[in-house]
Amino acid sequence: MSDKQPAMARRDFLAAIGKAVGGSAMLRAMAAMGIGTSISACGSSSAASAPGATSPPAPRVDSPRPGDWPANVGAGKTVVILGAGITGMTAALEMTRLGYACTLLEARSSAGGRVLTLRAGDVVNETDSSQTCQFDIDEELYFNAGPSRIAQHHEFLLGYCREFGVKLEPFTNDNRGAWLHSPGAFGGQPQIARQLLADTRGGIAELLSTAINQDALDQALTETDKANILAMLRQFGDLDINYIYDGTPRGGFPGQGNAGSRQRGELLPPRQLQELVTEFFWELRLSFSQGFDQQPAMLQPAGGMDRIARAFESRVVDDIVFEATVTEIRKTSGGTRVVFNDLSGTPATIEADYCMVTVPAPALAGIDNDFSAAHQAEIEGFQYSSAVRVAFQAPRFWEQEHNIYGGITWTDQDITQIWYPNHGFQNPNGIIVGAYIFDGAAGGRFTDMAPVARIDATRAQAANVHPQFRDQATHGISVAWNKMPFQRGGWGTSIPLALLSADDNIFFAGEHLSILQGWQEGAILSAYLAIDQIVNRDLGA
Repeated sequence: MSDKQPAMARRDFLAAIGKAVGGSAMLRAMAAMGIGTSISACGSSSAASAPGATSPPAPRVDSPRPGDWPANVGAGKTVVILGAGITGMTAALEMTRLGYACTLLEARSSAGGRVLTLRAGDVVNETDSSQTCQFDIDEELYFNAGPSRIAQHHEFLLGYCREFGVKLEPFTNDNRGAWLHSPGAFGGQPQIARQLLADTRGGIAELLSTAINQDALDQALTETDKANILAMLRQFGDLDINYIYDGTPRGGFPGQGNAGSRQRGELLPPRQLQELVTEFFWELRLSFSQGFDQQPAMLQPAGGMDRIARAFESRVVDDIVFEATVTEIRKTSGGTRVVFNDLSGTPATIEADYCMVTVPAPALAGIDNDFSAAHQAEIEGFQYSSAVRVAFQAPRFWEQEHNIYGGITWTDQDITQIWYPNHGFQNPNGIIVGAYIFDGAAGGRFTDMAPVARIDATRAQAANVHPQFRDQATHGISVAWNKMPFQRGGWGTSIPLALLSADDNIFFAGEHLSILQGWQEGAILSAYLAIDQIVNRDLGA
């Protein structure tokens, strides 16, 4: 760090370390060293970095699931399900198995909801624009514009993949060979993730080792405890025999990741810990893969995420009415009535004992209904992420020139993330996601742009990381989820209350109502809960 750079306040320095390592015990150790003697406990960052990044584990023991319900409990009962996304199709599949007669009304011409995989010739219709995907015709060239990865513990989704015969392959969520980039740090040069992670671990291990060796911890340690902890810290941070961090092979060697000679006898100079914890950007990105739903290993369907949606659709397609735009949801004395416009635009009506509404809240808010005041208020106030993705076809310069195979590069520019394809390694071309924006002001700015402007802005910002984006990234296509008809948002971010309960014979479900918002597993869990509510109603529970 330059001598001219202002010194960081001790309190801020300690707080930054606390965020980086995610706990107050480390802060107490630092304070005990004399770096600071009075500091409030700092929790880990609460900023969300991706769907499910900070979600707690989904409850398993008490969650309803197939097999919990009596056979034929739904015999003679009818259900109209609004929306043929993963939630709606899960509900139709399982309720049909219980004897219910189900009808799914889907506003689009295909099922899947936000499970959207784009290939050559596909059309993206937003509320104010239309784009046609110009990728080359090749089974490896596809773009998952919606859900893209599956956590290893999303057991119900993985169970359906097993049942349906959907082939899975690894998804590289955390690639230490990918980059971290901030225009305001390190001269604006991208940094290889492995080096920053190694230097952060080494600096923290050295700092805590010093505290232990000075007997500066709040609690007394036996000599055995000290020896064991110090041995652990040496391994954790790759410290030398004197518990000093002076670089490590874990961070790589000069020339790696770029064209040039490999000088394996020389270590990269370590970054100072204070340099690594002064910026929120580094703290958040280095801890990203520690999130419960982001931890390796992760999976994806071979050939595109829509392989799952198509497998669901094939099993319930006889019950789906496509291009059915719902205009009214009503209560009746004996159940429910739904009014919709069919493919020709002609109004039609369907009556059923129950209605299960899986429509995203922003789209649902515009449908006339008989909902209670509490349900309607929650629907109208429900918040969704302003997610945007922009993808390009390009020769695989990231593999050929930088040895990056899958994974994610982070930047604190608006584009937020660059995703490298996790399949088709060493093929001539690949689909690279030049921008994945989750929310916030950046999401709003990109949503408001015309598609061409999004593509131009993405190419310009991504070129600050990979200059090849300027002339090698072609056939750009974007999806701004706030402008997608019948969706109008990426994923739910509000905490549901009223919508978790039925409104007479109308039940609500969807990923936005689950503990795993933004994940297909959450959509399935929510379907199970709504099924359970209906089954219990029929059982008189």
